[in-house]
Amino acid sequence: MLGRSLARQAHAGYGHCITYANTSPLALAYNRGLNQASDASVVVFCHDDLWLGDEPLAPQLAVALERFDLVGVAGNRRRYAGAQAWWLKPDGSAWDWPNLVGGLCHGSPGAAQLQTYGPCPAPATLLDGVFLAGRAGRLRSAGLRFDPTFPFHLYDLDLCRSAETAGLHLGVWPLNLIHASGGAAFTPSWKACVVLYRQKWEPPTLEAGGANPDVLQWQNAIAGAHRVLKQWPQALAAYDAVLAQEPEQLEPLISKALVLYQLKRRAEALTSIDAALVLDPTNATALEIRARLLLLLKDGARAESALRAALAQLPNDVDLLFRLAALVGEQQRPLEAIELWFQLLRLERNHIPALLNSGGLLLGAGQISLASAAYSRVLKQEPGNNSALFGLGQCQEITGEQETALATYTHALSLQPGDLNMLTMVESLRLGLGLWDNYDARMQQLGNQLEHYLDAGEPVSMAVPLRLLSFPLPMQLTRRVAACHAKAISAVMAPFGQMHPRQTAKTPASPTQQPNPASGLRPLRIGYLSADFRSHPMGGLIHGLFAEHDRSRCRPFAYMLSAHRDRLTHSVAQGCERLRDVSQLSSEAIAHQIQADGIDVLVDLMGYTHQGRPSALALRPAPLQLLYLGYPGSMGAPFIDGVVADKWLIPPELEHGYSEPVLRLPWAFLCSAPLPADPGESLPPAPTREGLGIGLDQMVFACFNRPDKLDPHRFAAWMEILRAVPGSVLLLVVGNSATQGRLKQWAQACGLEPGRLIFAAKTISARFPDLCQLADLFLDTSHYGAGATGAIALQAGLPLLTCPGEHFVSRMAASLCASVSMPDLICPTTEAYIERAIALGRDRCQLQQRRQTLLDQGAHLPLFDTAGWVRNWEDLLHGLQA
Repeated sequence: MLGRSLARQAHAGYGHCITYANTSPLALAYNRGLNQASDASVVVFCHDDLWLGDEPLAPQLAVALERFDLVGVAGNRRRYAGAQAWWLKPDGSAWDWPNLVGGLCHGSPGAAQLQTYGPCPAPATLLDGVFLAGRAGRLRSAGLRFDPTFPFHLYDLDLCRSAETAGLHLGVWPLNLIHASGGAAFTPSWKACVVLYRQKWEPPTLEAGGANPDVLQWQNAIAGAHRVLKQWPQALAAYDAVLAQEPEQLEPLISKALVLYQLKRRAEALTSIDAALVLDPTNATALEIRARLLLLLKDGARAESALRAALAQLPNDVDLLFRLAALVGEQQRPLEAIELWFQLLRLERNHIPALLNSGGLLLGAGQISLASAAYSRVLKQEPGNNSALFGLGQCQEITGEQETALATYTHALSLQPGDLNMLTMVESLRLGLGLWDNYDARMQQLGNQLEHYLDAGEPVSMAVPLRLLSFPLPMQLTRRVAACHAKAISAVMAPFGQMHPRQTAKTPASPTQQPNPASGLRPLRIGYLSADFRSHPMGGLIHGLFAEHDRSRCRPFAYMLSAHRDRLTHSVAQGCERLRDVSQLSSEAIAHQIQADGIDVLVDLMGYTHQGRPSALALRPAPLQLLYLGYPGSMGAPFIDGVVADKWLIPPELEHGYSEPVLRLPWAFLCSAPLPADPGESLPPAPTREGLGIGLDQMVFACFNRPDKLDPHRFAAWMEILRAVPGSVLLLVVGNSATQGRLKQWAQACGLEPGRLIFAAKTISARFPDLCQLADLFLDTSHYGAGATGAIALQAGLPLLTCPGEHFVSRMAASLCASVSMPDLICPTTEAYIERAIALGRDRCQLQQRRQTLLDQGAHLPLFDTAGWVRNWEDLLHGLQA
């Protein structure tokens, strides 16, 4: 109302000293205004919920200030000891009506009621601080100041007391003002100000010295008042005074710890709370505060112990359970954390943060139906909860409900159109579902939105960074997004410090400079960090490298980020110095384990992929940390010292797309020999041409990449290839019937019979070579090409045709083709890609010869020469140490 008053013509000429959104004591703003005013000025101190009336104040106040030095609108003619407000009797029991003066309207303009307190004009001893006025020179010459000790309450009584002491005359004057509120008496802050007012003006008479109970009680009251008013330095001094009188007092020790906590003196706060727990080891409040301090000090083990001790006293305390569940979850103990979240939810069924946290853990643990139920319960309370919609969409994706997931993400995006995470998920699903309308425009929009966020300095930390690599965005843009993601990770882990200084990967020494194994130098300890030491496409590529290490030069250690074990895990374990399951450890604990193992070079095989742990690398547990194979792009991270590639994956002219130095091997991919079939494993029937409706003599082009790697441009090229090779078909692994229907529609729009598209269901890894036997030529996708799938297809004898772009993800198949000595299958342009595919499609004999070459000479081709790859790898690593 004050702002609206000042906008009116009657009050438009006043000078202003206004404090917006003020959380500081009123005294600071009032004193600043008093300092700025000239001696002749009339200064008015008032609240923002005051209507100044319809008449200018200056003429009215000029008359009032001829009679009084300090003017208000309501007050009390007397001041007794123990006064707590201008309108209260000294004992605080009721209004002091016989002695009140003045009057004031309450309400709003047009709906206000006049409250008359007594005669007006009239002298007064105490004034209501809602409106005070005086001449600046007179107030300053009397030394009148507002005391910041009183943030809002009792500052008026204090000022009146100071004015009385200075010999000023106080009184009330009839002014047509309206006050919107009735004040806020008897609140904790009001009572705290009463204590401090008494301390300043009417301190109780107490006997000093010794442990006088009255002295201690009063000092405790003062300390508590400062604490309520968040006057932390004064509160600390007051508690120190209390404890100087009597050191062994439980409540003051606890309160002192809370004050030190607010002052961010956490180690001292912990000392104070520990002293309190010596007096009462089971005090739940002290245990909870101790846990909170230990959490801030990043001492997870002792924090957990304190939380559990507090819960033993207060088993149904929701806040304690929340803190403990969150801590256990951060320590990568998902099953324990889930049980704690469930315990909390049994107490408070619709606790939204608990539902969201448990949903995330259940999702990670593969309990999709429970995770979905948790997210659905959140959405019943908050239909627009973005985190719940995101989690529910992920559940729907995992269960194969891609269309439903897309609807969920699209709905969430409509609620928050600027959500880049949701936009990324929507576009990724649209790719995989064949919803390619306006593809180029949508990709441009995504790129523009990312650019806008980055240029504005806004955080762009992607929930699923790998998905961003699916889109044809400029290399510098994806690098910037990766750097933003890395920055967020580094900020979270910064309080833990770093175990090793940053090291930039040097150019490796030449082979003639490599250390001699007989030189007596300590073998390098190489740590491999991955969740894929199991039956997984990536695990199939790397499981054989560990046993090939020359133990006189390198000793491999493997750190498992997934608890899943199978025959392939056993193969990795046999080749390692040590295989450690760190899947249930926190990132900090993983880093400490790697450091304790004395790892010289840590190789991250995950990057920003599911179950990856870049936060562990952010702590720099090894002197040199490299990115290899598992993440096809730049991590933009200062804790990654180099990315391993070859001249095909990252040629020199494309290094600008990577923040990491590029370390090149002769060939970057390796393909370990497949393990013998498990005689106890029950396999589904092998796929056949007849079963898929393909003739024995038909030319079969195939693409076994995921559907979300497809795009309309490469698909159109495939249709052109099929038109030029009569009778040929295209075999795709697409299980979603709606997507199959859309792809057939796209084929028909290109003038091709929909029946020329053949769809196979996704098969288990043991049957994938059988599927490859049905095809004649693997046609690579465009922007995101074949990686592990392409390597395994080549291992099964299926030739691969590719056309690399600029990005790592588009160049993987080029590296693969080069490493099987078939560089002629690497096409420089889309036109060359189409022409080469057509030529090969018309010459199945040549394709059969290439298949035979891959099968007969596999052991001698670089891609399948694991021992040779490891020798080059060891040379590179030792060269980095030279």
